[in-house]
Amino acid sequence: MIGKGRSIFRFGKDLLAARDGNVALLVALALAPVSIGALGAVDVARAMSAKVQLQDSLDAAALSAAHAPGTDTTVLQQTGQRVLVHSLDLDSAFQLTSSSFTYGSKGEVLASATATVIPFVAGVVTGGVMTVGASTEIQRAQDKLEIALVLDNTGSMVLNGSPKLATLKTEAKKLVDKLAAAASRSTEPDAVKIALVPFSNTVRVQTTTSLASYNDASHSGGVPSWMDGQGKSHWGTGRMDVFADQYTDRFSKLKALGKSWEGCVESRPQPYDVKETEPTSMDADTLFVPYFWPDEPDSNVSGGSTFNDYIKDVTTNTKFLTRERYVAKYTNPSWRHTGTFSLLGMNYTFGPQAGCVLQPVIRLTTNTSAIKSGIDNMQAISETNIPLGLVWGWHALTPNAPFADGKAYGTPHTRKIVILMTDGENTAYDSGDGNDSYYSGLGFIWQGMLGLSGSSSSSERSGAMDSRLSLLCSNMKAKGIEIYTIRVEVTAGSSTLLKNCATSPDKFYDVQNVNTLGVAFDAIAGAISNLRIAR
Repeated sequence: MIGKGRSIFRFGKDLLAARDGNVALLVALALAPVSIGALGAVDVARAMSAKVQLQDSLDAAALSAAHAPGTDTTVLQQTGQRVLVHSLDLDSAFQLTSSSFTYGSKGEVLASATATVIPFVAGVVTGGVMTVGASTEIQRAQDKLEIALVLDNTGSMVLNGSPKLATLKTEAKKLVDKLAAAASRSTEPDAVKIALVPFSNTVRVQTTTSLASYNDASHSGGVPSWMDGQGKSHWGTGRMDVFADQYTDRFSKLKALGKSWEGCVESRPQPYDVKETEPTSMDADTLFVPYFWPDEPDSNVSGGSTFNDYIKDVTTNTKFLTRERYVAKYTNPSWRHTGTFSLLGMNYTFGPQAGCVLQPVIRLTTNTSAIKSGIDNMQAISETNIPLGLVWGWHALTPNAPFADGKAYGTPHTRKIVILMTDGENTAYDSGDGNDSYYSGLGFIWQGMLGLSGSSSSSERSGAMDSRLSLLCSNMKAKGIEIYTIRVEVTAGSSTLLKNCATSPDKFYDVQNVNTLGVAFDAIAGAISNLRIAR
């Protein structure tokens, strides 16, 4: 356009300089005002185009500057200026003359810029320039964020040489860094708090806890009040306990065996398995039962192979479950096996807490270094129980016990967010022995915690767990929890369950190759940062 304008101007000058007679002179005189008018219109168009380009470039520069950590105005200016210059298509006729990037009283980024455009007509007549300006305001997120990272630590993350766990560790730590950077941009104190909830078929809700001060008579001391060592909820309608004697205290048995409590728990019975209901001693179903894998019958007398057989049986009864549930064998026990046994391609340590090796939950904290260390310490084990992992992500954010770390629902400018990543589907396989399943956070299937019998198929069990997950997601969203879901390299089944679990379809990520997991985390970090152009 600039070239065409200059051609018209030169054409007019040539006509004025022509010496071929009156006709040429008259034509030149008649054309001059037309040419000047045309050039004036071109100048207006050029100025408008320059203003649009300046505005677009300034918006991009201000957004980039707003991502800079902290509130250092020098860094803000340098970042904004660098991006602005890079974005503009400057030449001899279009020059940036000023820019300003500052913070407003509420932490917003205020940006303005001016540029000059050399006009055709004004340049000839007066030698002047046209000046265009632009301004923008970027509203930085002022919300306080409570975020729970609910991360799959099941065996499939490492089996057959899978790099999924290693990749998850790398990309999850990068996500934490991005969230920390978002916190540094906020003018609010403690703007971002993060909880870490690794899960497999159980969740390790706290670190190893000594039972030296545990009182066997009062069933208390040294453990949280919201724990029920006696497993009272297992004696409800349609449920069975792993011990034949009612209200056998798992903590007492661990203490007698010289063990500490490693911190893993079972799922609460329905309907509390998918609720955040505060635990109370007035209702045993709301309490949490410690993970305790009972000693399985001695393989040489039980009529088949067993897995976690760590104590010699002391009863002559040959029935599988009778031998397994026999309580007296834990008194002055004679150890049968120590070391490890193989299950589902992984090694477990013999004993009542076999499989409880997960990284413990890290409650809401601003200490991102602790979160990253916890991510580094994650290790994979066992089957997949997504509802149990996700509900503890909710427990990490709720204002209710057992943690009660989250702010009250409805607190202004507070967002509660769960990021759920899994590489599998809910599973509860048939073990092929008298238990019909492996012990997990659901106990054994025959205990009825899932509402199914031991004769149920693996697909029926997965379907029942999927139904619990669907209800859990609905319950969380009804409380205003934002849910992001990530499905990594899952080739079986459907993505519908996790897609529907997410707050909206755009918050679901189906990652077909684990190497692109970081792309999903980056997108989530960007959405959470919530920078927007205010005007």
